[in-house]
Amino acid sequence: MPIRPCLLFCLAMLASAASQAMPNGEDLYQQNCAVCHGDKAQGKVGPKLAGDSSKWSKKLFERAVLKGIDDGGKPLKSPMPHWNKSSLKEDNGQPPTTEEIDAIQQYIRKLH
Repeated sequence: MPIRPCLLFCLAMLASAASQAMPNGEDLYQQNCAVCHGDKAQGKVGPKLAGDSSKWSKKLFERAVLKGIDDGGKPLKSPMPHWNKSSLKEDNGQPPTTEEIDAIQQYIRKLH
């Protein structure tokens, strides 16, 4: 029985999606966040993240990263960048994606 073109297309799309690796939260965190928040998110120049903001909803965490607004609606203190106007080291001038931000949050959730 021949394989239908539609099925071939679907299989190709699945293979393509699987080949695109999910962002590595640990790598992203170490390259972009650890200098201020510590290598284990324990706090340094910036506040502790492990066990604190790691528990925020995805929406709140994303807002903090992109817009510099904390869970109480207050601006984060300097030198926290507003990543919507900046980029992670490997993003070549583009703001981080929601997938990258989620990967970072998932990583710091593991660091109690």
